[in-house]
Amino acid sequence: MAPKGQAWRRRAFSEGSLVPIATIATGSRHHRQKTLPGRNRAGKHVADKLFALVLTGLETFRETFQHLLLETLHVRQPHETSKLFRREIDFHVDLHGDPPPLCAAQHTQNGCMGREAHDVNGTYHDLIHTTGFDMAGKSSTDASLNDPAERAEGVALTGLLGANPEAILENWRTFAKQATEQPDLMFRIQQEYQTELATIWLLNPKEGNPEDELPDDPRFTDPAWQDDPFFSRIRRAYVAWTRALDRWLSQSGLEGMDRQRAAFLLEVAKEVFAPVNSPYTPETIRRAIETGGRSLIQGIGNFLDDQANNHGYPAIADRAAYTVGVDVAPTPGSVIYRDDLFELIQYRPVTEKVHRRPMLYVFSQVNRFYLGDLTHDRSLFQQLLAQGIQVFAISWKNPTTENSQWSLASYAAAVIRAIAVVRSVSKVKRVDLMGLCAGGLTASVAAGVLQARGKRWIKSLSLFVSILDNQPGDSDFTLFVTDESVAAQKARVRSQGMMKEKDILEMFAMLRLDENIFSFVRSNYFRGESPLAHPLLFWSMDYTRVPAEMQCDFIDLAHRNALAQGELELMGEEIDLATIDYPVYIMAGSTDHITPWRGCYRSTQLFGGKVQFVLTQQNHTQTISAKTDNPHLRFWLRSDHPQDADEWLQGADERQGDWRSHWISWLQSHSRRVESPRRQGNKRFPVIDDAPGRYVLER
Repeated sequence: MAPKGQAWRRRAFSEGSLVPIATIATGSRHHRQKTLPGRNRAGKHVADKLFALVLTGLETFRETFQHLLLETLHVRQPHETSKLFRREIDFHVDLHGDPPPLCAAQHTQNGCMGREAHDVNGTYHDLIHTTGFDMAGKSSTDASLNDPAERAEGVALTGLLGANPEAILENWRTFAKQATEQPDLMFRIQQEYQTELATIWLLNPKEGNPEDELPDDPRFTDPAWQDDPFFSRIRRAYVAWTRALDRWLSQSGLEGMDRQRAAFLLEVAKEVFAPVNSPYTPETIRRAIETGGRSLIQGIGNFLDDQANNHGYPAIADRAAYTVGVDVAPTPGSVIYRDDLFELIQYRPVTEKVHRRPMLYVFSQVNRFYLGDLTHDRSLFQQLLAQGIQVFAISWKNPTTENSQWSLASYAAAVIRAIAVVRSVSKVKRVDLMGLCAGGLTASVAAGVLQARGKRWIKSLSLFVSILDNQPGDSDFTLFVTDESVAAQKARVRSQGMMKEKDILEMFAMLRLDENIFSFVRSNYFRGESPLAHPLLFWSMDYTRVPAEMQCDFIDLAHRNALAQGELELMGEEIDLATIDYPVYIMAGSTDHITPWRGCYRSTQLFGGKVQFVLTQQNHTQTISAKTDNPHLRFWLRSDHPQDADEWLQGADERQGDWRSHWISWLQSHSRRVESPRRQGNKRFPVIDDAPGRYVLER
């Protein structure tokens, strides 16, 4: 037995020596240095192939894992597979103690889920911990709302649309070339780095301390990364490497856009080459030993399933956990209108009296509409209905190549048709219009067209997590958006006829590479964990397509910013948002990395009527899908709207509670109560189907 207090003991390891971890993982207690015979040698070969996964990129990752499968199949019996991992390695880590902080809340029900997050604003953390708070119950944004570094946080969706991957690769080549043009600097940084490595590997790792203490990093929560002689050295060597990259950048003389591009590319490199992305980690090895090798078999099964069903990327949710129309999108209602582009759903009132003016919900074309009706305890629609608000929602058809010509004009015209139907069914002259994310852009354009035509069909406009005024500072990816990259993106999507599901998946994966891809590689493949059953994650995997011309319009608006500048012409009209003189309600999330809140705030300067801006402490999807009974929810309000978002924040009042209650009260103030309608639809627009309709089920 190993002495108490020592996390691991390996007789093959001696201070200062570098024993390959494959030998540690597969060698026996008495013969750790010996070459493994037979299938044990195959196990080391399998492990070596696994190590190549991270270093060769996602495409090679898939190819390598397929080879790995073939190698594994050479082990004839399942019990023989487990022999590769049933070695008498002395583990003295408390496997039944407290879980890492990031998964403490789930530990009692599901075990530690093991998905790491770089920070409290990360995509995985945002989706799972939908309250917007860390595991201690503290706000995830307390310290960040006024942090100047927060300005660079997030990647605007519209900015990402015009970023051509080839442009990013070309900038990487340019960056590498610039590095070689400063050999003296490279030599000095390399010399400093080698000195640090020698200190790390030849001395006690806790005595080396080349610069200062290790930075906090949730990916390295396992005690072995701190206590084990081998893994602690691996971690410190990685930190030394990242600091060497930072020193090179600070001394390189790069300025302006060149420096920003280099900083972005170096951060990507740090994520990709982190040692946690290797299967040789304490978590993976322990999991394999605990399960007798079954975790690797399960990981291979997860990998093969993703190849067939998730475009070759790791699944973030259990695809079979929910049924649309039963578990998600459960609110009763009826489809009262359908054309080639959308279905219009009228939801069944639940109160004896309703507010006379109905609300029309316009969702993004990039995902399914039922984020607003996720589950019974996460449904914005049910919250509205309970307060007597009549709810109508647009469900977009998932386009095919035959619909490649559908454009922003097509979708704006569809919104106008939907408004006409709602007016007819509800017997009102004006409606409350709400748009979320890209749906906010579509709703704003439709509102602008109606205003230009002198049609007063809208009483109020609500825009949630939506950017109308695009600026380069919204996104790191705008560093790589040029006229050439925009032209290349448009040519590519037009040649395909659409932006496919895989393109959508990869686009969002680029927002947070580690948290959207590598964290699930580690959990699903290396540790063989099953994808989670969570409604928000399930929704996020319910991918859609975007028609080629609509995608091109998105790209042009992001690059040219014609809507915000009053230069957009659509459907024969000049769109000027400043002519919209009715009330506008704008909401943004402080931890939103898809539509950063400062970008959303700029919309307050575009409209001619009274504007109300609300900032929540939630992320992009939490804003309308978080549970309403969370006692920690809060938001910020201010009556005036200075041009600068940070100036607004400094004078904003913080309020406890759910911002949605404030918005509902705002809607109610514009409408009186009447008797609830006895039936849905009318003679002209009769009920043709039950909610959630047909289009949301089409693949």
